[in-house]
Amino acid sequence: MPSRSSIARFALLLLPLLLLGGAPALVRAEMPVIDLRVGLSLIVTRDGSLAEGQGQAGYVELARGNVIGVVLPIPGHSEGRLPRLDASTAFFQLRTALSLSQKFAFQGCTRRSDRIAAWISLEAPDALARDPTQVGLWVARGVRVFSIAGKRDNDVATSSTRIGPGPITGLTRAGHEVVRQILAAGALVDVSDASALSVDEVTDMARAWHVPVIATHSNARALADSPWNLADAQIREIAASNGIIGVTAVHGMLAPGRTSSILHVVKQILYLVQVAGSDHVALGIGFESGVSPLVDLKSAADSPRLAADLRDAGMSEEDIARVFYKNALRVLCATSGVPLKAGH
Repeated sequence: MPSRSSIARFALLLLPLLLLGGAPALVRAEMPVIDLRVGLSLIVTRDGSLAEGQGQAGYVELARGNVIGVVLPIPGHSEGRLPRLDASTAFFQLRTALSLSQKFAFQGCTRRSDRIAAWISLEAPDALARDPTQVGLWVARGVRVFSIAGKRDNDVATSSTRIGPGPITGLTRAGHEVVRQILAAGALVDVSDASALSVDEVTDMARAWHVPVIATHSNARALADSPWNLADAQIREIAASNGIIGVTAVHGMLAPGRTSSILHVVKQILYLVQVAGSDHVALGIGFESGVSPLVDLKSAADSPRLAADLRDAGMSEEDIARVFYKNALRVLCATSGVPLKAGH
């Protein structure tokens, strides 16, 4: 029969568990996550709700996965999925929805601890090419990331999937001015989906401004031969700018023509860390972006499983933390919107 003293010691051990609602004493805390690409702007445009989304990354699922921050793209065109809205209308709809939800903190570097940090990315390169000085207006509104490319060529840059006659080029003349304006404003250029020459030109310009380059949703082409993915040379260029590459879970960018799974995401992360270094890899999973999720990475709530699989693959806790949130936080919070000068 246990002694009175042993019962007392057991009670002292049990008390913290009771105060924490019965949580196990040695359970590993969930790793925080910042996701560089969450398409909640599509949900806002449709019905104004941020709670459930499509079941992938509404704020309920984000909270369950310990997601502390998201980058939300604002599309400057319909892409066949949305009513045609100009970027300004879409931006203010999203801003209003974020405010009314009371679950998000806009411009998340000063976020409240009980809210999900939210940064906004603008995907309207053609509009910016018509008037590059509009970059300053968007930065003043709070945009911190600017996408320059898509699935087709635009007036700023050629796409990685360019189809048609003629040589593949990089930035257009207007594109050089748009990128200059973005860098001068202290914001980030997103080179995901851009052609190799466009990536080269952006990284060259960024080095002169000492501003990092970001690829919000890109994988390594060495593991998955998709034109949307990055060659090793591009990966190293982005790393050399002190930028980051967000690993995505889009099927065609993980295992073209085959069934993809969370293990493909793990392999991409490990490979990118090997090529770029652990300071330059992040997550840009792509929830709520109109693509089917992986069967074993269905929503943001599954983030702890991805962390567990990376541990099983031998990744250190510190490197997982860098990939899951520290690198994104470093780069996003360096984009204060304070005007810069080249070479400073």
